[in-house]
Amino acid sequence: MGSTAKAVVTGFICRLCSEQKKVVIHLYTERAKRLELLKKIKLLPISVDKFDNLPKTICEQCVIRLEIQYNLVLKIRKNNDIQRCHRLHHSNGRCPPECPFNGLDLPAWPEEVTTEESPEA
Repeated sequence: MGSTAKAVVTGFICRLCSEQKKVVIHLYTERAKRLELLKKIKLLPISVDKFDNLPKTICEQCVIRLEIQYNLVLKIRKNNDIQRCHRLHHSNGRCPPECPFNGLDLPAWPEEVTTEESPEA
């Protein structure tokens, strides 16, 4: 019999970090559905297919990282929408009551900044 120390169990390899882990979450379980793992993975530059021959498990560390990344993307998208709306509809600096920036003491939008130094005489 051979040693099991060097055996690789493909069911316990994380799809994202490729590390072998003792505790993983299978992508097609109820827990993964509750955590919306497949939805969050779609933001990554990879594709996951139920029938590909790659691991279908994610380690707990990568689940945490994926959640942080997903929340950051949602925050960026929300703030981008707010800023675009604000710039399009109230560029005069007067915010109507329904504006998300109304009542906030926001710094003025910076004027175009140039990096060139003025020539000295």
